[in-house]
Amino acid sequence: MINGSSRSSSSSGAEEQPASTPRPKQSQAHEYLKPNIDGIIDVASPDDVMGKNAVTRTTNSIARLVDTLFRYRDLLADNYEEKSKQGIRDWLTRNSRSRMTKKLVDHLFSLFSQFQRLTPVKSKAGSSRNEKNKADSSRNKKNKAAANAALMNERQMYEPTKAFVSFISECVSLQNKLKTQPKRLIQPFEKTNVCPKDSEHDWRVDVALKCASLKDTSLSRSVPRNSAVKEPAELEDRPELADTLAFIELKRHEKEMADAYAQLFRYTKDIYMAQHDRRFIWGMVMCDTTVQACIFGPNYAAASKDMRLTTGTGRKNFIRLFVNWSFCDSSKLGYDPTISYDYKLQCLMIQAVSSDNKETKVFYSREVVICAERMFGRHTRCFKATADRPSPPDENDPRKPHQQMNCSIFIKDAWTEALENADEDGREEAKYLEKITDRLKDVTSVKGMYPELYEDCASGRVRFADPVSGRSHEDNSKTVLGDDVWRQLDKNTVLRAHKRIYTRGIGKPIKHIKSVPEFIIVAADIMRCHWEIVKRCDILHRDISVNNMLVRRNSNSEARGMLIDFDHSISINDKNDPTHAERTGTLQFMSISNLDKSELKPTALDDWESMLYILCWIGTFGWSSSTRANKTGDSGEPKQLDRWHMGTLKEIAKAKRADLHNKDHFQNIALEFNFGLENVDLLFNLVKELRNVLIDKYSGNLGGALKNEDMQLNTKTKKFEAVVLSDPFEERAAKWEELSESLLTVLEDFAQKARERLGK
Repeated sequence: MINGSSRSSSSSGAEEQPASTPRPKQSQAHEYLKPNIDGIIDVASPDDVMGKNAVTRTTNSIARLVDTLFRYRDLLADNYEEKSKQGIRDWLTRNSRSRMTKKLVDHLFSLFSQFQRLTPVKSKAGSSRNEKNKADSSRNKKNKAAANAALMNERQMYEPTKAFVSFISECVSLQNKLKTQPKRLIQPFEKTNVCPKDSEHDWRVDVALKCASLKDTSLSRSVPRNSAVKEPAELEDRPELADTLAFIELKRHEKEMADAYAQLFRYTKDIYMAQHDRRFIWGMVMCDTTVQACIFGPNYAAASKDMRLTTGTGRKNFIRLFVNWSFCDSSKLGYDPTISYDYKLQCLMIQAVSSDNKETKVFYSREVVICAERMFGRHTRCFKATADRPSPPDENDPRKPHQQMNCSIFIKDAWTEALENADEDGREEAKYLEKITDRLKDVTSVKGMYPELYEDCASGRVRFADPVSGRSHEDNSKTVLGDDVWRQLDKNTVLRAHKRIYTRGIGKPIKHIKSVPEFIIVAADIMRCHWEIVKRCDILHRDISVNNMLVRRNSNSEARGMLIDFDHSISINDKNDPTHAERTGTLQFMSISNLDKSELKPTALDDWESMLYILCWIGTFGWSSSTRANKTGDSGEPKQLDRWHMGTLKEIAKAKRADLHNKDHFQNIALEFNFGLENVDLLFNLVKELRNVLIDKYSGNLGGALKNEDMQLNTKTKKFEAVVLSDPFEERAAKWEELSESLLTVLEDFAQKARERLGK
């Protein structure tokens, strides 16, 4: 079963890391965060006027109540509790139609009393200097000392923080005289400092937030339970990643802010893995009484300005964020309104617009092939789906297996780099697939080796309809954050557009390959398909990697290859396309010219070089958990291939040049293969032959992989400098067509040998 989520009252493989997006280390996570951004709180503001007015009135009302209670508390009067409860009664009279009971008033006062432990009591001005108040001075000091009892560690911050969130939630639900009502309540999970139920790690989250339906709200659920009574495990309100809106990371001192962000980055990544409809994620850090709200997108992380809970303004901003979350549409919380979970059918429902834009289609899926598992990147998700509505499970026998879904549609959902104007963007995968589907439809030799565009649906950029105006807008980084917040981000932050592609043809990740010969056959199919696309469509893939290779099986269970993901493809003959110069791919599989960001026009040889790296990687590390060898050699030292993804881009390019330069250097790479794998000798001989064709087929300046350099005197600096006389990769590119055909011949010859080994 795919995890669903009850986020509102209306709720019904591995991803590749782009080379342009650095992966933050835990100790440096805060360095990737853009701080002090104005308007973060308003990213969640409702779009309609009535919703905005309701947020303003609700925020002001709750903030005034909190300020009143703080003022009574700071007076340090003996009748503080009585005055506070009367203040709550007055607020309920003005703002709520709910029946006022002693239990309700006591509950709200209890929540506030817990929260106020976080904030110090202010001294009563002049009380110690006024002679007639000397009698009260001693009592005031005692009250203040009790109220300001220091919190010894961050664990003692959990309950007060949770209490304030619950206080706001209860007030939002009780303020029911407004014409516009909230769509949900934001509540804390009861359990704190625990590992989420569905987490694969043992990380403990401080406080987790969830969305609750207004109908599900129960006063008794928010009242702290008696810790002496042990509840059954199934009744414990413990966080689940699938149902978590956001995490709050708490630290005792402001100097620990960097550590708080490091932990928040780590936890947030897990939410992306668990929630297949999450576009961006909210988070929060609280250090002492200073709070920052954070928003994490596919290529940005931004934090609000400080909200200090010791000040009225800080508390009001904190309250406004939670009220915004309560009134806004689910898209403002980071969810995708076109993807939902049907609890009755127990499957995902994915909405699509028909190709003529006249109707909405629905696809059903119970299998997520690839999920988003990185903090930053394209957040690619792939679903196997069908247009046929499945039958619900047998209510009389819930243990009976689901009806088998005949999935023939493959849905890819990703956030890719894009230009704001789609008509000017050459990186539209849907356009490339449309061309490939049309021109290869009669080429039977590669049938099923590429995704065929599903023409009944409109593939491309995702658009959301405004629930108020009915107009639609494109879903991208800028529209998510709004113009004001977007302008405050780093100028190098690129726009990413939310795109969805619907294709025919289903494959599985390469971890489902059963042997070395099968892998060689799959690789040969993929490069044959690659070559036909180059010749017939003038399209260069530019991102050959293990993540973009799928295996499918025919009626005889024979493994065949499938090439996917044309996000970074280019039109070979379009010399004006700015994407030609972009650096793309996975570090260990990127070509040397790509790593060097060469001005040379990309050719099919770049993709062949990537395939050579893949074959070496698979021979060394395997393709699944059952074939994976140790990441280090017999001596415990890292293997040579580790240099292909560690260090700077220049260092990686230099290492690859040295490894490919001659047979002896390359032999050291091949000798680190996992020779415990059956038939790995076939792969060993294949990579040597491919390297010979790619590097040594021509003599003269075309030999080797290292640049031909000479030392010359710079007359200005009076120093000798290395001058590149020739680059073998640049010179070899002139013969890319001839070399590509030779490489394909070698690979297909070995694929035939692989079939013979399998007895086919």
